Formats: sequence, C-alpha cells, structure tokens
Amino acid sequence: MKRLLVVAAAVGIAFACAQQQERVRKASDASAEAQRTHTDAGVVASASPPAPAPAPTAKPAQAPAPALKEAERPAPTITQLPSGAGLLVLPLTTQAIVDIELRFRSGAVDDPPGKAGLTVLTARVMAEGGTQALDAKSLLNALFPLAADLGVRVDKEQTTFIARVHRDNLAKFLPIVTDVLLHPRWDPQEFKRLREAAVNDVEKRLRQGDDENLGKESLSELMYRDHPYGRLTLGHLSDLKSMTIADLQAHAARVFTADRLTIGVAGGYPPHLGEDVAQTLSALPPKSEPPPAVPQAHPHGPRFLLVEKNADSTAISMGMPWALSHKDPDWAALSIARDAMGEHRQFNGRLMQRLREMRGLNYGDYAYAEHFEQEGGDAATAQTGRPRRQQDFTVWLRPVRDDNRLFAVRAALYELSRSLKEEPFTAQEVEKGKGFLDGYILLFDQTDARKLGYALDDAFYGVSNFLGTWRASLRNVTVEQVNAAWRKWVDPSKLEIVMAGKDMASVRKIILSGEPTPIQYQRDATGKTPDKPAEQLAVDKAMASFPLGAHGDADVVMVPVDQLFE
Repeated sequence: MKRLLVVAAAVGIAFACAQQQERVRKASDASAEAQRTHTDAGVVASASPPAPAPAPTAKPAQAPAPALKEAERPAPTITQLPSGAGLLVLPLTTQAIVDIELRFRSGAVDDPPGKAGLTVLTARVMAEGGTQALDAKSLLNALFPLAADLGVRVDKEQTTFIARVHRDNLAKFLPIVTDVLLHPRWDPQEFKRLREAAVNDVEKRLRQGDDENLGKESLSELMYRDHPYGRLTLGHLSDLKSMTIADLQAHAARVFTADRLTIGVAGGYPPHLGEDVAQTLSALPPKSEPPPAVPQAHPHGPRFLLVEKNADSTAISMGMPWALSHKDPDWAALSIARDAMGEHRQFNGRLMQRLREMRGLNYGDYAYAEHFEQEGGDAATAQTGRPRRQQDFTVWLRPVRDDNRLFAVRAALYELSRSLKEEPFTAQEVEKGKGFLDGYILLFDQTDARKLGYALDDAFYGVSNFLGTWRASLRNVTVEQVNAAWRKWVDPSKLEIVMAGKDMASVRKIILSGEPTPIQYQRDATGKTPDKPAEQLAVDKAMASFPLGAHGDADVVMVPVDQLFE
C-alpha cells in the first residue's frame, strides 16, 4: 500500500521505508529546520548588532568525535551546575551550524488563575520585544545579517528558547541570545503589540478561521477540565486583555529561573560553549517555587461538546486522557496499533482507508498516541519540546460535509470498537506497521537540532535514547501483544467528542434521539450515486446506526464559538 512520507520541506528528501534497516539518507540540516523559525508562541525574531552586552565568546572548533552506530551511542547526561541549571551537550558533529536550546521546566501550567496565556506572552515579549541593548527593530536588524534564528516554543510544561546560527557568527550571536533572557527590554509599545497579536490569534484565527485547530483545542479544554492542562496555552481573551507589563516581569522572575533551566548544545560548536553559556546565565534568578503538580486526568464528560459557528463543514476531534508515556513497556506495541488505525498523513490506516478512500467523507482521518501539533517544522515527524506528564489518545477527522458529519463520527467509533473485538489487527497489518515505523522513526532525528530536542525530552521523561529503544523494540513485538496493548489502553466509551460547525441544535437532537444517520454519497452530473459493493453498503447501514454513546441532556453540551476561550 502506498505510504505518504512527509519529509523536510525545500529539499525533498526521499526515504524508502522498507525493512532494510541500513537505508538511511542524511537530511539537509539547514532546510530540515527552516520552518522551526516559526514557534508555537509566535513569530521568530531574525535580524548587524550594535555593541552587545558581554557574553560568551566563541572558541576554535574542536575535532568531532568518531561516528557511532545507533546501538553504540551513549545516552547524553545532564550535568548539574552550581547555579542550579542543567547542561546537556551532545557529541560534536561536522556540521557548521550550532544549535542551542534553553529549556525551562515552565509552561502554561504555571499561568496563575485568571492569567491564562501569561507564560506565552511573557516568552514572546522577551524573544521578540528587544533587549536593553537592542530595541525590537534593532534586534531584527542584528539577527538578519547573521542568518540566525531566535525563537521560542511554549507548551504545557516546557518553554524552550531556540537559537541557531553558523559557527562563524556565533561570537556575535551569543550576546543577543543571553540578553533576551537576562536583560529583556519590556518595551510598553512592544508589549501592547504582542498582546494585541495574542488576542487576535485567539479571537480571529482560532475562533473564526481555523476550524481544525478550534476543534482540537476545544477538545483539549474538554478533556482537561479542572486540570492544570485545562486552559488554552495561547490564553483566554479576558485574561490576555487584563495583563500588564508588571505581570510579565514578575512572571519571568518566577518561572524563568536557573533551577528550572537546562541548557542544550549540539552541532559544530566550539569547546566549552555550554559551560560559557551556563556561566553567563548563572545571573538568572536562582530559585523558583516547585513546578505545579500534574495529576492523572480521567474522562468525566460530557460526551459531546457542540461548537456553534458559521462554517462550510464540520470539524471533528475526539479523545481521552491516559497515562501512557515514552517509558511505558506498551509503547512499541501501541504505536504499531495506532499506525494500523491511522498514522498522521499516511494512507494505510483503517480510518483513512475506510472513511476517506472507500467513502470519500473528507481529506484525512488519523489517530494519535500522544499530544500532537501540526504547525511548524515538526509537522509530520519529530514533536520535540512538548513532553508532558499527562498524555492523551485522540482521533482527528478532518472537516466533513454537514450531511455526513454524524455518520463520520459513528464510522470512527464503529472502526475503533471493531478493532477491539470483532476485527483485531492482523499479522499483515502488524508486519506492515513494523516495517514502516522501522524506517519512519529514522526521519525523526535527522538533524542536530532534532537530536537535541529528543535528548532534552528524554531527560524530562527519565529515559535514554527513546527513538533507538522504540525502533529496536518494534522488532520483537507480536500481533498478540499489539492487540493486547490496544485493548488495554483504548476505550471508545470514554472518548469525548467535539464537533464545530453550524446548526448544532439539529445535531444535538439527533444525538439524543439516537436516530440513524445514513451516509450521503456524492452524486454525479446525472444525479446518480456511484455503485458500491453490497458488503460496503451493509457496513454503511451498521455504521449509520452505531450508538453515539450520549446518556442524556448533560452529555451533549452546546456552546457558541464566541464564548470559547473567553
């Protein structure tokens, strides 16, 4: 079966994912990370520096260590420094690019009550709003001739300042990077601009122009109600509008502290770069309060959240929180099952084949074993900088025509239910998944920046060489183990479901009545529907009547889109 491999944009690296384990092609480091200059929190700063503040100086490059095979690579270790920060330095490579990640164990969970979005806005003003030595425009003008990237990614529990530059320009770049953290400008005009941009991002882009992410973010808030993850990372509108520069300054001093910082270095760096950066950043506030507790979340309803908005189609997301993590012994088996059900942007999964290919319901249908975001340079493969103590299983049905939206929900629930009982994954599906993942995983760390991101994630989870361990574990997984792990972890009755589209009152009525919702196939120019095999039509009938799982009025909640994230 054809598989769509999404690889680095601008270079078109082709990778054949057969079971020949030695077939790995080296991706272009520069282009593979090009899109990383756009961060989750906002736009990246890029730009002949005026006299920068004192900072580490670049030293002559040292010889790289000999290349090691995957199985021989030692696990990177974090050195605890007197300042309280950690230091993780990957083996030197021959690349001309130096990657630095300044990762804080701070994120949206640190937003105080009534201040949802404070961490993102604080990080953006620091990264984009200028330093004491450089105003925002001068910052851009300084970075541009260096061909340097400086941005920030904020998630629930982690904030990562990402810096990337050619080693010849490192000495000019480092003072800017460290000043972003040590001496942010806190310019009132830049604060106002970035706060307005944050408000517009939620109000205009998310609520009005991005139905797919509207559904996914609404699902996240639904799954994590009354939980530290239960507020939109980007922020709530009333909270954002109430924030002041003083709020941001106090928050930065509270969460961007030395004891929460890990400094990561990779690429063709000079000797002692990590130690020099660490010495400079030892001037950060030394201590913070411990990070907030993140308890295990449990599905607690309602079953359906129906978001009323004027749209041409209906976006659908469903999911449930669970405790699966990278160090769980079921990870490899479950990843094969997830692949067979619906790998992101691949065509082999049951959801893609049976909802899109056989029935033409929409563009794509996928399943995910952990939190996934499509934006940025990690769109299809590596998802670094987002490790979490709490994860979730989700199913994403890309927008569906309104006349088939409830059929699509039922079809997905039908397929999930059958995979647990009447139609477990076959030996052929398992072997296909193992062969595909054996190659696909090799794409995840094709650059030094991605290797660094995974090493920092591994430190968060307390594992070593996650990707290598995952890939090696696949080879001995049996079909029985795959199905056992799937049955252990997946429970369609616990899925919470978000639908975003128009006329949700009629959707609610049908959900509560339980009446069938037959598929409406597209008609040709003569008004006829295409002929379908009798077996498919019989399954269509079963899907159309599959129980939606609502148990009364309280299980089906409607909300106007302009009340979301308010």
